[in-house]
Amino acid sequence: MPTEKQLHDAMQGYLDALNRADVEAITALFSDGATIEDPVGTGIHPAAEGLARLVGALPEGSTFTLDSPIRTSHANGAAMAFTVRTEVDGAPVVIHSIDVMQFDEDGLITEMRAYYGPSNLRSGAATTVV
Repeated sequence: MPTEKQLHDAMQGYLDALNRADVEAITALFSDGATIEDPVGTGIHPAAEGLARLVGALPEGSTFTLDSPIRTSHANGAAMAFTVRTEVDGAPVVIHSIDVMQFDEDGLITEMRAYYGPSNLRSGAATTVV
């Protein structure tokens, strides 16, 4: 079973790599055969394929900031709440997400599920109120 430190470090490493838009660093955190569902309800995809597509679509300057401490578990799962600030078609967009991840024995991510829906997205002038 992975240690609490491994879980925390992987989650923080994921967020840090997102802030750098570093696809290689992100995919290195995932096991072979890992899956992502981002957001939940839009389909499960192989991590390597899905991560490259998601990170590749991020506009330059997108930021990812923790909303609260990373939560680990007594087993192989962890979660974190964070805010994404980005732009879509020149308009500011804010997304509030909770990512839940499962890990293998080596501390690599086997499953990532992102929880956010329409009410967790704000665009335009509404983003300044967040």
